[in-house]
Amino acid sequence: MALLSVRDLVVRFHTQDGTVHAVNGVSFDLEEGETLGLVGESGCGKSVTNLAVMRLLPQPAGRIVGGQVVFDGQDLTRIRESEMRDIRGSQIAMIFQDPMTSLNPVLTIEEQMVETIRAHRDVGTAEARARAVELLGMVGIPQPEKRLKNYPHHFSGGMRQRVMIAMALALQPKLLIADEPTTALDVTIQAQVLELLQRLTSERGTAVVLITHDLGVVAGMTRRINVMYAGFIVETAATAELFARPRHPYTVGLLHSIPRLDAESGEPLIPIEGVPPDLRRAPAGCPFAPRCAWRLERCWTENPGLEDAGSAAGPETGGSTGSAAPHRIACWNPPTADEAAAGRPLRPGFAAAPLPGTALPDIALATPEQAASLVVFTPEGDPLTALPGARGLPEPPDREARP
Repeated sequence: MALLSVRDLVVRFHTQDGTVHAVNGVSFDLEEGETLGLVGESGCGKSVTNLAVMRLLPQPAGRIVGGQVVFDGQDLTRIRESEMRDIRGSQIAMIFQDPMTSLNPVLTIEEQMVETIRAHRDVGTAEARARAVELLGMVGIPQPEKRLKNYPHHFSGGMRQRVMIAMALALQPKLLIADEPTTALDVTIQAQVLELLQRLTSERGTAVVLITHDLGVVAGMTRRINVMYAGFIVETAATAELFARPRHPYTVGLLHSIPRLDAESGEPLIPIEGVPPDLRRAPAGCPFAPRCAWRLERCWTENPGLEDAGSAAGPETGGSTGSAAPHRIACWNPPTADEAAAGRPLRPGFAAAPLPGTALPDIALATPEQAASLVVFTPEGDPLTALPGARGLPEPPDREARP
């Protein structure tokens, strides 16, 4: 049985501007000792998914409105908050993106680490302090006994992140969630922190969910990757398989948006056109359709589910986790291998499906300046805005605002 099993997780934020559809039916499994990467653009639902696992959604706006989060045989969505507090830190720990927002600036490192240990272990202050000294030494902080007396602002960014790793691993949790743990660090310190995190978790057999937008980080750290977009998982595969054979247009776009060491000199990067959808509107159709060069007519109205895409080794026979997990995509018209390599459709005569009700090609990919001069009319003669909304369809103007 998987250590963590998330099934059809749905998260909503109820705000004054409307309901935000942050996570829309996410499902995945995680085995003991496995490292899973969760990648995607900012706002795609990566962090919210794992805040829901931890039951740390901002209140009262954030709500888990559907699905299950089964950890070690227990559904975390159904237990009391007092029971969840016992699990946080001791069995599930989290490293947040910015350590300065997690560390209390008016308390010493010693006070914070001792409090964390004693909250979950029946030990005295002296024993907890000795454990804190051991942990700081373990993560490579020199003179740990002396540094315990320091405040967070006395540490550099890399050192603060090391303190956060030490606190997260203090109680030897079964699952560690690392939410972009190296975003604010320079490249050299980033590599040191990642190596430290990988070494410590592998020594203890800790399962890891690594949240990041950096594909280079997940390439060297994970066994499997979930790609998220607009609150959906659109592609999942073993790490080597996903980099070698990306099948979803969004994944292809992400890979072509970063420089490669093996690229020819002067080879341009290919950006993903458009912007992410407004999650205040309920999704209908494929959420990536307005930005997709491979879209079909049905993409505007039908949202594909995750289906087996096969692998280079042939039909999938493995389970749902690890390097043998199936390669699955949510796409009606996946790119071919040659198209994925080129970053664009290569089929003769193929053109991306226009917006419903118009024959204008690629209107969804128009720049704001171009779109400002375009007007599309419905069969009833009502004007529609040219740029599509979150559902991939043009949004009707406010009728009350008409003259």
